[in-house]
Amino acid sequence: MNQTTLSSLQKTCPRIGGLNNIVAADQTPGSAMIVDNGFFKAIVARKGLLRIDQQIAIDPLTKSIVAKLASSGDFALKFGPAMVKLGRVGVLTGMQGQIRKSCRAINII
Repeated sequence: MNQTTLSSLQKTCPRIGGLNNIVAADQTPGSAMIVDNGFFKAIVARKGLLRIDQQIAIDPLTKSIVAKLASSGDFALKFGPAMVKLGRVGVLTGMQGQIRKSCRAINII
């Protein structure tokens, strides 16, 4: 996380007090309540809140995808169909599925 974002969050969410402070996870101005590419713009600018968010912006496997999504003007048009496609994934539950230790391979029992 860049220092400016960190300082801003520390002021808004102090360690002591500030129990009623509300902060949107999406720190892109005007983007907190809409579906857009603000998240991707933020992580390209090193303003992600979570380490995993920043990691996808710098990892060689995902960096180009993040850059493309950050500069895309049609993110909202692509988001809906992507969510429909994701909804068709058959999630296995209970004894049918497993939580993988590595996303790339099934766990060896």
